[in-house]
Amino acid sequence: MNKELLKYLYTTSGTVDLIKKVPNSDKEFIKITKKIIVYELKYIKYLSLYKDIIKALKIGYKNAYLGYLHPAEGINRFILERYSLSILIKNATNIYKKVLKNKDWHRMVDDGYVIRYGGEALGKIKKYIDKKEIDKYTIYFAGKPVCENHLKWNDYSKEIKYLYKNLNIRPDKNIKCSFCNSKAKYFTIAMPKAGALISLAYETINRDPNFMLKLYSNLSRILHPYGFMDLERKKVFTAWARDLFMIFLEINKVLDPENFNMEGKSAYFLLKYFINEILN
Repeated sequence: MNKELLKYLYTTSGTVDLIKKVPNSDKEFIKITKKIIVYELKYIKYLSLYKDIIKALKIGYKNAYLGYLHPAEGINRFILERYSLSILIKNATNIYKKVLKNKDWHRMVDDGYVIRYGGEALGKIKKYIDKKEIDKYTIYFAGKPVCENHLKWNDYSKEIKYLYKNLNIRPDKNIKCSFCNSKAKYFTIAMPKAGALISLAYETINRDPNFMLKLYSNLSRILHPYGFMDLERKKVFTAWARDLFMIFLEINKVLDPENFNMEGKSAYFLLKYFINEILN
């Protein structure tokens, strides 16, 4: 593998910032990338939304190989989101999986049940239970309190008395409905936007979310209207693979910290591990 390609994989700078420096991929790198994807499936299958991620990987690989940058990087962003949501589902509540299955996510966002950033959710939780902690009960406090008359999403709501009882905390009797200011009886769970999703997921595993937030921002810059599309086919594959490898490495660090305990965050470290530990 050529040195220029390895040098590019070593950096964690934004893809937009490096776009003029992206080297061509070669047959060896494409072959290794395919093997790494197959290898990563053993980790991905531990995630609750693994079927979505596996399907996305196939689409992402095909688009990157054909030189379609936007759909390929869009898939990387989707994988990052599904991974983060899998972490939140595992450590907080399976309700989010039900919302996805019922295709209610965007309908609830349109109704105002949305978490815009992690600090907003943690602030609401602290307001109601005096501590910042995310689990299958406290996550509801990041949503909206509603009265009986304004209870629209019954399947995604819990009675306030039930939540406080299970937390063994004296209930707050002054919680008002978000829509009419009368006494609230339920909390309806809210849908986190991408940044909030990453932050909350990482809160549940006590891990700094900043690198993943930075990576998500990087992918979004590529996909924004002021991004770019004009990139040679072989360069597209390199750019896509580097970003995917960084996502893979973070997933591995979370799911298999014993083997992936390196400090490095770049794609190079995943490639190095794979060549040294798997191929040799």
